[in-house]
Amino acid sequence: MFAVYYRPDLRPLAEEFKSRYGAVDLTCGGELSHVFILGGDGTLLEALRRFPCVLDSVVVHLGMGRVNFYRSAEFTIPVEEAVEKIRRGEYRVLEFSTLEHDGCRALNEISIYRREPGRLLSFRMRTDEGEVVGRADGVIISTPHGSSGYVVSTFGPVVDYRAEAVVISFIAPYTLFLRPIVLVSSQVAVETAEDAVLVCDGRETRRGKSFLVRRGGRKLKLAVFGEFQFLHRVMERLRSL
Repeated sequence: MFAVYYRPDLRPLAEEFKSRYGAVDLTCGGELSHVFILGGDGTLLEALRRFPCVLDSVVVHLGMGRVNFYRSAEFTIPVEEAVEKIRRGEYRVLEFSTLEHDGCRALNEISIYRREPGRLLSFRMRTDEGEVVGRADGVIISTPHGSSGYVVSTFGPVVDYRAEAVVISFIAPYTLFLRPIVLVSSQVAVETAEDAVLVCDGRETRRGKSFLVRRGGRKLKLAVFGEFQFLHRVMERLRSL
């Protein structure tokens, strides 16, 4: 069965889609084969935040937003064309890793900031490869494909989406030895001296002094029609930020 999640202004299109193809609004109450996203990447992130079961289905991202890195086709295509390709099996599935922390699942990144703005965050970060102690405005822990989002503002690397790794970067570090790092760690523990805020894909989810971010056990399964040109997607995303 098809489900749909949509940006509010695209509701008429979603209603037509449901009527024509017998689709339903996205919930986690039943078994779904494909979830159609009508909107951009922000709509996809919201769907994942509200309905984690999105990771149990194949996602068809129509690319109707300002940022469309996860779009299923190289260019935006009509809903009817996407449905026909799905029905004929003319697609492949790419998997994108996630991050997890205390119920939140991030497709792009998890960030940790000092709760009180204007002052540095003192932190100790432990990984499978060792630990780092320092001060900065914040710490960003990113998936490989998320590295072309927030991480680039810290002059971090763009990492191939197929890499089994996490990307760690630091916001305005106080000392120059703090540089972006790419690790194969399964988890990253961050302890702070002051109260801090954890932001999961742009949404504040928790406050505290101790955070454990793990590589997600489930991945986003994205239907892709034709080629997925990663560098082209990265350049397009950077121009839209």
